[in-house]
Amino acid sequence: MKNIKKLGLEILGRGEVKDIHFFQIKCSEFAYIYKCFNTNTYFEVFERKNAPVCIDFEKRIYSETEFKDMYPKANAFGVWAWTLPDIESAQKKAIEIEINVQKRLKS
Repeated sequence: MKNIKKLGLEILGRGEVKDIHFFQIKCSEFAYIYKCFNTNTYFEVFERKNAPVCIDFEKRIYSETEFKDMYPKANAFGVWAWTLPDIESAQKKAIEIEINVQKRLKS
């Protein structure tokens, strides 16, 4: 069984999302919803995906038992992550993600 570290409840943006504050609204088995604040308020909804934890960056060695959930990068939006204007549409998208993942797991 995999040990998966969840994303934080609050995240301060760095790099391309510098100065954006992310606050986790929901974490389910298959999806996350974050409320995002900068000059505007909006919501980011995305499928829960994880990657192995890097044990040695120099040698590129990754754990076989420890994993961490990933926050999507810009190229994931429109594929497995979405930006939405309000909580209602974010919640609907999270339900849609959960249904799609469950269908995928059954096939």
